[in-house]
Amino acid sequence: MTHQQDDAFNLWISGKTFMVIEDVTSSRMLEAGLLRSLGAHKVLIATDGNDAVTKLSAVEHAPDIIICDWIMPGMDGIGVLEMAKARYPTIKFVMLTAKSDAADMELAKSKGVDDYIVKPFSRDTLMAALKRLSAD
Repeated sequence: MTHQQDDAFNLWISGKTFMVIEDVTSSRMLEAGLLRSLGAHKVLIATDGNDAVTKLSAVEHAPDIIICDWIMPGMDGIGVLEMAKARYPTIKFVMLTAKSDAADMELAKSKGVDDYIVKPFSRDTLMAALKRLSAD
């Protein structure tokens, strides 16, 4: 990536609002921290799918990008994805999960996921997914 492309990505990410939805506290903090280390300034946090629905219902402007765990108690990531896409059709949605089966990936894609990251993942993997979103 050229310096000019890096500048464009930095400008793009700094202007986006993210929501991290993750039920495991250490993972949630890591994911939010990685976003901030990549240049995100506004990162909202939800502790599970139900908390995400409550927070999404209360905000005046939806986040631009949701980064969501799949397996959570209560409403899972697919439930959040369906609700978010129904309410905010242009929202970008990245699924984070230990589910690496092709069938799981196809299910998520059929429901409208924009990118899919298998756990464990690195900062570079997250950055690559976000760069793909920034190119849209």
